[in-house]
Amino acid sequence: MLYFFFDVDGTLLPFGKEIPESTREALRLIRENGSRSFLATGRSLIEIPEAVKALGFDGGVYSAGATVVADGRTVFRRRMSEEERGTILEFCHSHGFRLLMQSDDGTYISEEDLRYWQSLLYKHVGRLLDIPGLKATYEIPSSIIKLLYICNGDGVDVEDVAAEVPEGFSVVANTVGLPSRLMGEIVLSDITKATGIDAVLDCYGGSIREAVAIGDGANDIEMVQHAGLGVAMGNADASLKAVADYITDNITDDGLLNAVKFALFHSESR
Repeated sequence: MLYFFFDVDGTLLPFGKEIPESTREALRLIRENGSRSFLATGRSLIEIPEAVKALGFDGGVYSAGATVVADGRTVFRRRMSEEERGTILEFCHSHGFRLLMQSDDGTYISEEDLRYWQSLLYKHVGRLLDIPGLKATYEIPSSIIKLLYICNGDGVDVEDVAAEVPEGFSVVANTVGLPSRLMGEIVLSDITKATGIDAVLDCYGGSIREAVAIGDGANDIEMVQHAGLGVAMGNADASLKAVADYITDNITDDGLLNAVKFALFHSESR
């Protein structure tokens, strides 16, 4: 049996577009093979579009590893402590960052910051993203899973933010299609998609050699390096391609389907 882990945006479906038929075919092949499929995404569980949920996954690694679900049961959950929450909010405010604050009941963003973020999406991506649970409010959630920061003006290199972020936090490039100098993600450093994969495998008694991780962004690096077979989409970030075991085609050229076929053949030939 293989355990497939899929990023969402840029892997399962193109940014802001509908699910390709080839993605549905890929998941059908996995089920016919007797293997399992899971999401592995920076989105929180509430942010997953209904169309993606309807594809019939066995569970998922959400919020870049902060929530892990297997067969409908939450097997891992990590949230910022009150101290961590205060520390990272102070850091972001001192740098003048606009924020999307991911929480279990939705993603909080002020109305002003939402308008600014949407203007960036229109400019650089050409469309908005479907993010269920987005809350336009000046309220700060009592429990925070992770933060997405938005820079003003010309922005800041993500490496510079990573060098300054307080201990216990990590910074990765955003996965919504914006230039990394304009937006990034701040997560707790003790969890990644890779630790989420381990939590899933522990539930089934699976081996990391049986794990297939497929992604396209910088926040997929840990899981692609960790899995028995790490796959980068043809449209993936160069940093991910550099560590992948296999590079498939672009998402618009049946890349996901071809990756699944390769993984299944690779498994049978071992």
